[in-house]
Amino acid sequence: MIRKIFLLLFFSFTACTAQLMSGRFTTSFYGWQGRDTSLAKQNYLRAYENVQFNVGETHFFFNTNFQVSKDFGTVISSDPDLRLSSLVFQGRNIADMIDVSLGRQFVFAGVGNGLMDGGVAKARFLSGMIGVTAYGGYNVVQSRTINLKRNFSDNALYGAQILFMPVTDGSLGISYMNRSRKPESFKAVRADSLFNPEVIEIAYAPVEEEYASVDAEYTMSRVFNVYGRSDYDVNFERISRAQLFTRVSVLTNVNVTGEYLFRQPRVAFNSIFSVFETNSTQEAEGGIEYAPVPDIQTYVRYGYVSYTDDQSTRIRVGGTYRGVSVSYTRNLGYEGDLNGVSLQVVYPVFERTLIPMIGFGYASYQVSQQAEKNSVVNGTLGATYRPMQMLSVDIQMQWMRNRIYANDMRIFMKVSYWFSDRFLSF
Repeated sequence: MIRKIFLLLFFSFTACTAQLMSGRFTTSFYGWQGRDTSLAKQNYLRAYENVQFNVGETHFFFNTNFQVSKDFGTVISSDPDLRLSSLVFQGRNIADMIDVSLGRQFVFAGVGNGLMDGGVAKARFLSGMIGVTAYGGYNVVQSRTINLKRNFSDNALYGAQILFMPVTDGSLGISYMNRSRKPESFKAVRADSLFNPEVIEIAYAPVEEEYASVDAEYTMSRVFNVYGRSDYDVNFERISRAQLFTRVSVLTNVNVTGEYLFRQPRVAFNSIFSVFETNSTQEAEGGIEYAPVPDIQTYVRYGYVSYTDDQSTRIRVGGTYRGVSVSYTRNLGYEGDLNGVSLQVVYPVFERTLIPMIGFGYASYQVSQQAEKNSVVNGTLGATYRPMQMLSVDIQMQWMRNRIYANDMRIFMKVSYWFSDRFLSF
């Protein structure tokens, strides 16, 4: 029934006026060698077909994005696997102030974010100085199937955001989000009061999240930028996140950055994890970005992480020159001991029709002072071929060696085709 309604709305919508239609078809293959349950070597190949389609004109639009995947050489009961990421009917700039969208869509509104089946309404007031967003719908499960028979109160996502923009380069946002998820019930064998086995259905209560947030940002030309945010967990009655970031241009080619981040583990209020004691972390990082010439960008960053009874430090050094990028990473303390370098080279040829790339990485790490040191080496070799604007072919080989895999080789291939056309419907 739901499919028939979507098809009826779509064909009625596309038949009303001249339409601009665009989209993309992407076919990809991912192959690797692993081991099955008996630890015997097994070659795997999985194929994906991703379809993105958009049609609309002036105020009304329809867009969808879905993926179908299937394994070759192995049998998976759920194949072929269909995942619907978006299916949205939109009305834009209605009465020069309102946007409305209905269907499966991602929500990004301050503290509220996620994939849902529902509606989003946006309105602009005072020449765009105030923006209001409200949304509500069903949470989408990981399989991304359509199921509107679930109890809404147990599987809901709703909230709102108010955004104030009193000046051109500044904004202040206030947002609220309420989310509930009810895990799927399942059957299992348990012992009854006489310790005899019996099959029972196990159903969990829905887990809940409720947050309020405020964030602000201000940019003064290219000289100064500051961003701040604070999230409040309504259920636990505590600050769950506090963040402050700034970037200052001290010279034409020198920027200084600083960031502070406080976080509590994000745990649903009545989940099994909520009974355990959790501790917060605090992070502080400072950095310098230097561009001696326009084609060269370099950076140095130092970070410090504070735990309840321990600490860690992070050092990042790197730079880019046109298609070449190199970086060095050093971690010390509670996070473990790590030394790592990476190098990537991208060099377009034949007027960017062919873009080869090669990458290399090496890291030595020790998870604790008592653990043995290990190392990992990885390499990447690939290319993008684009004979015309609407067609591209990508191929990439990935190789890795560590203490578990002597030679882990994986191959990825992707073919993408874009289209865009205007047609007149009756």
